[in-house]
Amino acid sequence: MNDGLASFPRALMQSRISKIINLEVTTQYLLATPLTTGVSGSFINSDSEAPLLFGWLATSGKGEIGVESESLPPSESVNFQTVGHHFFVQGPNGSHLFLIFPLAGPSILAMSDSPGRTAGSRRLRADLARKVAKQAAMMMHHMHCAGVVHGDLTTSNILFRLLPHLIEWSDAEVYAHLGDPETENVRTCDGQPPGPHAPAMLVAPIENSKLSDATLLQENIVVSDFGQSYIVAAPPSSYEPGTVLNYQPPEARFEGRVGLEADIWALGCVIFEIRAGFPLFESFLGSGVDILRQTVETLGRLPDPWWAAFEQHVLWFEEDGQPKSEQDQESAGVFLKAHRSSIRAKLLEIGENDDPPSEDKGPMIEKPGVRLDQEEVGLLEDLLEKMLKYIPEERICIQDVIRHPWFT
Repeated sequence: MNDGLASFPRALMQSRISKIINLEVTTQYLLATPLTTGVSGSFINSDSEAPLLFGWLATSGKGEIGVESESLPPSESVNFQTVGHHFFVQGPNGSHLFLIFPLAGPSILAMSDSPGRTAGSRRLRADLARKVAKQAAMMMHHMHCAGVVHGDLTTSNILFRLLPHLIEWSDAEVYAHLGDPETENVRTCDGQPPGPHAPAMLVAPIENSKLSDATLLQENIVVSDFGQSYIVAAPPSSYEPGTVLNYQPPEARFEGRVGLEADIWALGCVIFEIRAGFPLFESFLGSGVDILRQTVETLGRLPDPWWAAFEQHVLWFEEDGQPKSEQDQESAGVFLKAHRSSIRAKLLEIGENDDPPSEDKGPMIEKPGVRLDQEEVGLLEDLLEKMLKYIPEERICIQDVIRHPWFT
């Protein structure tokens, strides 16, 4: 990928500490540092008098941008990221499309990260959780009214906005606040040089704690990652659901069906996670079967024919969807046992087992041990149950979601 970056049209890029490559340019950028573990990073616009930070994403392929960036509203006026610039790069690994967009902060998922502590111990302040959940819902409302499916809404795709002055950081200020890049040379199994198809070095992403500092962030979000989006009236013939399993509705898993209703299911999972600080359906084991077990635990028996298609249900559940006795589950040799739960039960668990942090985590984070009151439990239970109906046509539409009293 770094060799592809070295082919950046009219770019000024630091591909190695000791090597600056100056190519013919339309807009000059300095490649500053990776932002995440994905194929993305930050550019500093070196054309302007006040350098501006941008995010970037590289993808493979020779496709074309379907909508010109000039026709899109600025990111500041909407709750979704818009592309400010794009171009193709031809490198040793083929053609790569680069998308440049205003830099954003950490995701909801990253903000809730609490390594070494009980899941949910680090979650957003209650009023802030409702605020950003409403903003995410309003983004989906804009898309659905325009006849567009998002297709991959997760808490990793909802990002906090940075304070305006951060976008004007110089490269020196970036390194001063976020630290120098940590690099490691690429080593091959046979000890030979990696060649032109691999980067000369690997660069570690910025530590999450440095990006999730509340002093750097606005209490507003922007939704990103529209790689799975499409127009409802003209769905791609070869479309396959691409979102992670714990946000995927049953019709997508069993039938490959997606649409506006699938977005509603994903948004319901997102809203729960924003409020709780942990997922509604935990994907720790990375197993689709285990996600289905949790789904049936929480929402009850799947309708036919999906129930029969979930062949492993016999390990945990009776035919009416109730969990089998622990003895029967042990006899079946299951590692994780099924226990009857519900959306309400999971809402009541929020704050119950918080591990206090070693230091105050700032004004955006809920204090340990704060529980949901009964009124909020009832309202949020009502909203989520309406969004997480098994039958897609029975789910409420986005217009009803944004009008729900939980948001007020």
